[in-house]
Amino acid sequence: MRLYFYAALAALIAALSFGVYYYHSKYSTEQGKTERLTQETAGQSSVIAKQAFEFNRFNQISQQASQCATNIKAKSDERQIIIRTVVRKDPVSGRCVPDDVAGRLLEYTYHLRASAMHGDTGKPDTTSVSAIATACRLTYAQAVYWIDPLLTAIDQANSQLAGIRQIEVERKNLPDK
Repeated sequence: MRLYFYAALAALIAALSFGVYYYHSKYSTEQGKTERLTQETAGQSSVIAKQAFEFNRFNQISQQASQCATNIKAKSDERQIIIRTVVRKDPVSGRCVPDDVAGRLLEYTYHLRASAMHGDTGKPDTTSVSAIATACRLTYAQAVYWIDPLLTAIDQANSQLAGIRQIEVERKNLPDK
């Protein structure tokens, strides 16, 4: 009877040992999966936080560039009023710019406009350029009126490019997590 008791006890200990080993192995596997998922979640949270910070910062820079463009445009409008007043009184303002100079300037202007409007082909509509360029005449006053809006456009573009450069610098300086 003792033999059966020891045999049963040994079988029970073996079964319990196997159960403990089996469930400990399962527990360790699940623990490893949980750890990996926790690390992935932490990594994703870090990426999301970084993207949210970048998005917010880029919006701030964009808003600054937009405000700068608005200020530039307002100052340009003021200057144009002054320029128009001065040019209107100048007797030279009604004289025509020589046709070859005006033609080249207008052709270049229409080429720039056409290339911006026809972004798909990259080629301007040359038939309309030549027809318009020969029919137009440019006065010195008109040429003067073009200067400030062109400089304003360049200033606005430079402001936007400065914002883009600032974004790129900040993006490079952000630590990768």
